Amino acid sequence: MMLGLLLLLPIGAYLAWLIWALVAYPVPLSYNLRSLWQRKVSSLSTAVAIALVVGIFVVVLSLAQGLSVAFVSSGRSDQALVLRPNARFELNSSIERDRMRILKVHPLLKRDAEGPMASAEVVVVKLFPMADGTDNNVTVRGLEREGIALRPQVRLVQGRWFRPGLSEAVVPRKMQGRFPGMELGRSLRMGGREWTIVGTFDAGGASYESEVWSDVNDVMQAFRRESYSAMLGRLENPDRVEGFAKTVEDDKRLKLEVVRETDYFKELTKAGDPIKILGNLITLILTGAAIFAAMNTMYAAVAGRTKEIGTLRALGFRQREILASFQWESIFLCLTGGILGSGLALFANGIQTGTTSFETFSDVSFAFTITPGLMAQGVAFSLVMGLLGGFLPAWRASRIPLTEAMKGG
Repeated sequence: MMLGLLLLLPIGAYLAWLIWALVAYPVPLSYNLRSLWQRKVSSLSTAVAIALVVGIFVVVLSLAQGLSVAFVSSGRSDQALVLRPNARFELNSSIERDRMRILKVHPLLKRDAEGPMASAEVVVVKLFPMADGTDNNVTVRGLEREGIALRPQVRLVQGRWFRPGLSEAVVPRKMQGRFPGMELGRSLRMGGREWTIVGTFDAGGASYESEVWSDVNDVMQAFRRESYSAMLGRLENPDRVEGFAKTVEDDKRLKLEVVRETDYFKELTKAGDPIKILGNLITLILTGAAIFAAMNTMYAAVAGRTKEIGTLRALGFRQREILASFQWESIFLCLTGGILGSGLALFANGIQTGTTSFETFSDVSFAFTITPGLMAQGVAFSLVMGLLGGFLPAWRASRIPLTEAMKGG
């Protein structure tokens, strides 16, 4: 962290000087801007190269952003997940029926007209064929009716909710395009029996859009499970979660672990780490190419305008004024590409995709999420490329001896 700040300090100071120079030395700057327009082909090709790099940069960031939105929007701070100690995830957890009965009547759980606001659930994975011909694991969640009420972001958009004992399932609308055969009224083969799809739901981008839902007892019977995976419960307010956790963990009959639901899904966001690493590697390679393109364009501009630089020097413009003007030429060139690239990235916004979670080894559906913040990062990224790609050519322009510049050599 400190090393990063030390590296940014001279860059920040240099940028501050350039901003001051933008006001103090307007004449050579206007000359450079006109020069960009006169060299349309080379300027456009460099701007397009920068736009492609920035577009890829923003799209890669939007992948991680989409995963983050999927998980972060899934949890509530006033809800807690009860798991087997050290299980970390529902898929690895198990809670016996007698322990679940004790949990469901815990006095700290919030109650409504139906009773305790808690849902005993089981989580399994099932291999499903995808539209591209490959297979992928999909999370199948068996839950009680109360489990639907505990997830208010999930809303039914077609059909109806499943009924216990009938081998019925509901599927996310956004999975239907990626997994064929999940249309309303079709059947799924799971656990040695046929399940009728009776409804589709939307979860507002939450991770539940990667799960098939059915009745908990039906799923346990089909997949021969004798114990539940976890229990989701709601407390009166977020402050009650810690007290609930302490009483459950201290109860020798239970010996279970409690985690706040928001903390649980925060842990799952690590599924996006491989995407971030790969994206950063690709961006690093392309950045080097883009900086080289900007530098090459600026060196060519300097080489073709030595007489003009000499004229500016003869008119009284100093070396630092020449340096600032050519540096700003590079910055404006890259900023143009950065704005264009950030705008192009918007075409990816909302596109549905998916990945495999390395935590649960099942499919995670999410959408590319382009935010104003990500677009601003893309423009800032292009600014850095303009600084790095233009500094050496600008320095070269400012250091050409007056006699050599006037001769054009």
